Amino acid sequence: MTSRDHADAVDAESFDAVIVGGGAAGLSLVCHLAHAGWRGRLAIVDDGDHPHAHRSWAWWGRGAGLLDAHATARFHHLEAAGPTWRRHAPLAPHTYLSITGFALAEAAQAALAELDGGVRVAGRALGIAQEDDAGVVTVDMPRGGVTRLRAPWVFDSVGPGATRVDPRSAPHLDFLGLHVESDRDVFDGDAVTLMDFRTGQRDGVAFVYVLPSSPRTALVERTVFVHPGARGRVRGGHEAELATYLRDTLALPDARVTGREEGLIPLVAHASARPGGGIVPIGARAGMVRASTGYAFARIQRHSEGIARRLVAERDPRRAAAPERWPRLLDAALLRVIRADPDAVREAFAAMLTAHPPARTLRFLDGEASLADHVRIFASLPLLRFARAQVSDLRPTASRRRRPTVDR
Repeated sequence: MTSRDHADAVDAESFDAVIVGGGAAGLSLVCHLAHAGWRGRLAIVDDGDHPHAHRSWAWWGRGAGLLDAHATARFHHLEAAGPTWRRHAPLAPHTYLSITGFALAEAAQAALAELDGGVRVAGRALGIAQEDDAGVVTVDMPRGGVTRLRAPWVFDSVGPGATRVDPRSAPHLDFLGLHVESDRDVFDGDAVTLMDFRTGQRDGVAFVYVLPSSPRTALVERTVFVHPGARGRVRGGHEAELATYLRDTLALPDARVTGREEGLIPLVAHASARPGGGIVPIGARAGMVRASTGYAFARIQRHSEGIARRLVAERDPRRAAAPERWPRLLDAALLRVIRADPDAVREAFAAMLTAHPPARTLRFLDGEASLADHVRIFASLPLLRFARAQVSDLRPTASRRRRPTVDR
């Protein structure tokens, strides 16, 4: 059935599933549900606050992923650099892939049309509640009125009605990406610069990411690991540092800026939101963002595939997310080092990117490393400095906990 948009308020409707949020998690889940052969009645709620034109995602795969065929760019080599080192290496057996918001939305639209009664609801979710045996999503419609959507399963990537926490109050990635254009061929269309530390480090652990779209165009993005209490103006610093990088590192002083992407990615190393009844968190709310790197897209695909497979088999989709206590512990440890000893973090990334095959490093960064991978990578890291940073970072916290309370 062809999907349809709900632009006005509609009467309360019942569905087999409702997806709240039209970002990477929501759109990916639509694609996986259709691909798995699920034919229930589905609604996806999206308010359009984050236009697809301003979004893109990247991941590495081996060609077998559902969305690999929809990728808008493919890279077979990795580049990385620091002040005293540089590496160019093949990614095989992986390929680095990226997809624009438009391409993912088009794939999801085609998938929605395959479902029996696929509906896109253009409204803002106000809240989600469990009522008897159904989750109920209350939606504010753009032309007035409120509607309620009921379904046994509600997949939530937004958290409407939940208490909002300023992402700057926790460790986060702060990034600014500039889409640039040159009059000459300067970019290697087959290589992605995953991390280039040849940028100012006063804001924190910072690196530049370069994603070419042609020999003359690319996304050049600066990212900084930021922790609460960090000094400096990260957002203002991006502009000057990117101008310096374009001029001095890429030798593009006259590059034209044709667009920009910017935002914050919270880095939370604790357990994700828990399912409640038929309300199932997806995306960042389900802990799909690696707190140590910000990588999420490949993990979202695995979670979406698991949900779809379980729904088709009429099994509980709340169990689709595998427990990840060990990755969370690693992420928490790295975040402490970022705060206590940023130089050790730069040294660690340099070791991972120069002393190992790219495939092993990518598995480690994405949370799919084997025990042997972990042993080899740990052996190349500055473990003594990491241990000192753990103690240094935890000692003030312990001290504060022992301090007696004084009534005033």
